[in-house]
Amino acid sequence: MTTEKVTIKNRLGLNLMVQIDARGDATKLAFVAHGQKGSKDQPHITAFAEAFLKNDYRVVRFDGTHAAGESDGDVIDVTYDSYVHDLEDVIDWARQQKWFQSPFALCGHSMGAQSTAWYAEHHPDEISLLAPMAPVINYSLHITTMPPDEVIAWKDRGYSESASKSRPGVVFKIGWQCEESLKRFDLLPGASNLTMPILNIVGEKDQPCPVAHQNIFMDAAASSSKQLVVMPGLEHSYRTYTTDEYDGDQLQQVTSSISDWLKDHA
Repeated sequence: MTTEKVTIKNRLGLNLMVQIDARGDATKLAFVAHGQKGSKDQPHITAFAEAFLKNDYRVVRFDGTHAAGESDGDVIDVTYDSYVHDLEDVIDWARQQKWFQSPFALCGHSMGAQSTAWYAEHHPDEISLLAPMAPVINYSLHITTMPPDEVIAWKDRGYSESASKSRPGVVFKIGWQCEESLKRFDLLPGASNLTMPILNIVGEKDQPCPVAHQNIFMDAAASSSKQLVVMPGLEHSYRTYTTDEYDGDQLQQVTSSISDWLKDHA
C-alpha cells in the first residue's frame, strides 16, 4: 500500500493534513471524514477506510480544522460550517491531482457524516456512493438528545466540556456557536436529492445520533437503494457500550458491512 501525507491550506489559510492511501492501481476514489473532536486515525475511521481500500478505492482522509488531529485550529472553535468547508476544500484540492475522478464515494462519521450528506445533497451528480455513518440530522432533533438543563448551561456559559476518550486527562470544550451553526445545515429538506446508494451504520446504543433519528433521515432520502445497519451493543463511535472500549471483532464487522455493500454496488 502507498501512503502520502500532504498539508494544504483551507479557505481561511489554516493548515489541513490530508492522507492518501491506495493499494496497487486503484480505480475508484473515496473521501472519508471524521467526527467532532476526532481525527483521521481513529480506529473506526481507519475501519471505514480499510473497507474502501479492500475494494479498489484510493482513500483520501483528512484531519478537519478545530479537531483533535494534525490540522490547525482549536476544538472550541469548531462549527458545522468548518466541517462542510473543509470537506469542500479537500475535494477542490483533489480535483487538481492526477488521480482525481468523478463520480466518487463519500463516507463520514457524525459531524463528518453530516458534512458528506450535505455535500451529496448539493452535488448529487458527483457522488457514486454515500456512506454517512450516524450523521447529525438537524438542530431540532440533536437538541433533544441532551438534558434541557445541560443545553441551558452550555448556552449561558458559551461552551460545554467533555473528557477525551482517547487522551486521558484531556478535556475538550465545544463552543455554543457549533450548535447554533447546525441550524444552517438541516439534512432533511435536501434529502430528496440523495438518489445514490446509501449505507448508514449506527450503534444500537448511540446517544447523540440515535437509531430513531437515523430512521428519520433514511426514510427522507430518495435513494431506491438504502441500507441502515444497527450494530448491537455499540455506542456512537462504535465502542462497546458496557466497556466504552473498542472491540476488534466488532470493528471488523463494521468494515465487513461496508465492504459487502461496496461489492454489491461494484
